[in-house]
Amino acid sequence: MDVRGKPLWKRMAVDSGGTGRPPALSPAAGLRTALAVLDLGMVGTDSSRRAVPSAGATHPYECYVLTRDDASETGLYQADPGRRTCQLVSRGPQVAEALCQAALALPDGGAVIVLATRPWLSMRKYGDRGYLYTQLDTAHLHMNLVLAADSLGGRVVLRRRPPGLEPLVREHGECAEVHSALAVTALSAGHSPDPGPPGWVVRDARRHSPRQQPHWLERICWESLVTHPEGAAAGHPGAFLHLPMTVRSTGRAPLVPQTAFSRRRSATAFAPGTVETRDVHGTVDRAISVLDAVLPGEAPPYATLVMRQDDDGGDDPAWPAGLTIRWRPGLPDDSVTEAFMAQPHLAGTSAVLLLHAPTASLIDEAGGSGLWTVLFRAGALAQAVYLEAAQRGLSVTGVGGFDSERWKRLAGLPADHDVVYAVAMGVDTPDVPKLDRLAVAYAQNERS
Repeated sequence: MDVRGKPLWKRMAVDSGGTGRPPALSPAAGLRTALAVLDLGMVGTDSSRRAVPSAGATHPYECYVLTRDDASETGLYQADPGRRTCQLVSRGPQVAEALCQAALALPDGGAVIVLATRPWLSMRKYGDRGYLYTQLDTAHLHMNLVLAADSLGGRVVLRRRPPGLEPLVREHGECAEVHSALAVTALSAGHSPDPGPPGWVVRDARRHSPRQQPHWLERICWESLVTHPEGAAAGHPGAFLHLPMTVRSTGRAPLVPQTAFSRRRSATAFAPGTVETRDVHGTVDRAISVLDAVLPGEAPPYATLVMRQDDDGGDDPAWPAGLTIRWRPGLPDDSVTEAFMAQPHLAGTSAVLLLHAPTASLIDEAGGSGLWTVLFRAGALAQAVYLEAAQRGLSVTGVGGFDSERWKRLAGLPADHDVVYAVAMGVDTPDVPKLDRLAVAYAQNERS
């Protein structure tokens, strides 16, 4: 809808967008399974924050659930964790057919959880770099949901960018792209609440939610991706990835205990001091092991750990294979602040995990999947670091605003690599303003 010709007041006006209060529904077993997983892995236990980090708290994604109702009909639900509402938006053979095309089957008492990115939610603050943050943030959520389902006793089948689901998502979000899907079986006894997780409201919105046109700014952000040569080759930002399914099996202890999800925090700042080398080692080692258990057989991004303290001469831990250690005890705070785009709250970090990849793999003019795969695994690994650090009392925060060239020099990285993500670790200083939580994109040199 073109609003440019409307009077200014009409352009600024809003309405509820509904046609009455949709009727309430009682969630069937499969939907209860999905909501329990979302409660633990997406919503979190603290109403003031989400269960996963996000650059600028934009959370640039949507969540859909496909499952059967008590009449064995397959429906598509749109979940809103902020409002704790779940709306039935479609039901019928077209939903079941989409699942077949995605090579996914609905398990009895289970559901398929679909993540779709909304890049503009991040791009309206961060510009083009917001698309990078969109991919990292969604990978954080994907990993957290997989581990949450696993900790609740569910068996998980993963599909990344599965074909067939895009039309369902585009029907309700024109400027969105399917990121991944998780088929979750019924949870183990005691983990699937009946009649459902408390606080969620489920409604039938099929006749009460008219299709809304994208915001003009969302359309501009989307078209800037679609018309870019790398995205235009596929007709949208990134082609589907026909990758093998990964099956998680039960019959063993959870990869991550449930307590880790509620303990996870993003550090606001780091105080001067040191941390135990064994905690840093244990966190990174375990995170890499978890990533390999969830997504085996694939090389993660290159990982280099910059330690800003002296080797404590402890047990000389065997660092994970593929991880490079750089001991930089003399690295000045000013150098760290400059490399982190003048973010002073990061100056006192004790260790920085740099995730990097060959620049050639990130620039794919044929519209392939190199960039997307690197960002997917970088975000997933960073989430595993968050969860393991929470159990060890190690403060961490993911950092997307950094100068890649400066870090390459400080850490001695290969000249033909680029840093795609950084995870800072250290001693937390509470109640310090975190610049990236402000409206101004300080991490991208935006001025107030």
